[in-house]
Amino acid sequence: MAKIYNSSRKKVGSNLDQFNENPDQASDTSTAFPEELRDTHHRRADPRKIWYYLELLFSMLAAAFNGKYPIPKKTALVITFALLYLVSPIDISPDFLPLIGFADDVAVLAFAFSLIKDDLEKYRAWKTSY
Repeated sequence: MAKIYNSSRKKVGSNLDQFNENPDQASDTSTAFPEELRDTHHRRADPRKIWYYLELLFSMLAAAFNGKYPIPKKTALVITFALLYLVSPIDISPDFLPLIGFADDVAVLAFAFSLIKDDLEKYRAWKTSY
């Protein structure tokens, strides 16, 4: 047993010699990922942006109902299905469970907003130019 312990200790010691050659040189594994992936990994949701997009969504819906702005079909379908899922009593996790029951609803809303974010930005540009 002592022989095995000594041989494994030698391997660790020999590997440490490679790292001690240049202590100023650090291993950078982040260069293997594109910058977009590195930035989105640590990005947190900003509640102000969520409220901003909700206000923009309601403004877009109001403009569409008044006939001023045509909503793209994809956006109308996504909004409809997300709202139907929220209102429906059939969920992936039941809503009567505290916090867990609403997690799937929040996930559906987040996914819906990620799908229609470009259309909301187009509406914002139209609204500012109008």
